[in-house]
Amino acid sequence: MKDPENKFILLTRLLEIGTVARSACSREFIAALAPLLDSGVVTEDKSGAGRRLVVRNPTALQAFIRHHFPDVLVPAGTSSRVAGVSRFRDTKSVASDLPEIVTVRTWREEALRSDGNSIGAATATAAHGVFSFLLADPARFTLHGPCALVENPAVFTQLEQLQLPPSLALYGHGRSSNRLLDWLATQTAPDFQLLHLPDYDPVGLDEFSRLRARLGPRVQLYLPENLAALFARHGNGDLLQKSSTRSLLAKMRQSQIAEVRTVLALIERHNAGLEQEALLINQTLKDSQ
Repeated sequence: MKDPENKFILLTRLLEIGTVARSACSREFIAALAPLLDSGVVTEDKSGAGRRLVVRNPTALQAFIRHHFPDVLVPAGTSSRVAGVSRFRDTKSVASDLPEIVTVRTWREEALRSDGNSIGAATATAAHGVFSFLLADPARFTLHGPCALVENPAVFTQLEQLQLPPSLALYGHGRSSNRLLDWLATQTAPDFQLLHLPDYDPVGLDEFSRLRARLGPRVQLYLPENLAALFARHGNGDLLQKSSTRSLLAKMRQSQIAEVRTVLALIERHNAGLEQEALLINQTLKDSQ
């Protein structure tokens, strides 16, 4: 249950009963009630050995609830995002039920099949640059042969310049969703392999670790031969500045995955991360000559 729904339920209970134990209220809920507590609409009173919230102005509390939680009913089957707005003014307040939008580029028709048949994804890529489909039924779509999962759009749209084995690239949108990861983990084609191209920083290494935990040796981290030179020339120390990134760096130091430790050594040596767009620099220079 999402936090907005918890708040709505507790506020409704407070309005109906007129009181609720302080111990039943989270810190976030009390913070949300600050305007009501400051104005005396709701008070916090002693109750035996504990404390409780007491409604002093039910009309004002009802108006507060209506303002923050419209709670407008929508027909069954309505998208979770629409329902989130109708109930809580927030599309992300309800767990998403929308199907995953998967975007690929492929140069081989047999790399992506639907119900066992090729679906013209390579033709669409040649004509329009990409091919996308809704992953409403994960079992319907299957991957075959070497594939790549690419974090950022620049490398995704120019992957063929790297001349790598994969004949299909999936766009990861940064961190892959759990639904996309679930789908990748269920691929059963014996020739399916996944090459991961993330940023070479703690976030990218953590994403690769997620993939390895689900796919095992079927997923490999792309480590170009000139990765050390790219770090030395294009590494960016700003990629390590966020506290969340530093926490991930500490976590990655505990990893026993060989590819992670290879990149981690470069991060430590240069005190920097490397954005994956650096992979295209040499290729761009070659194309311009």
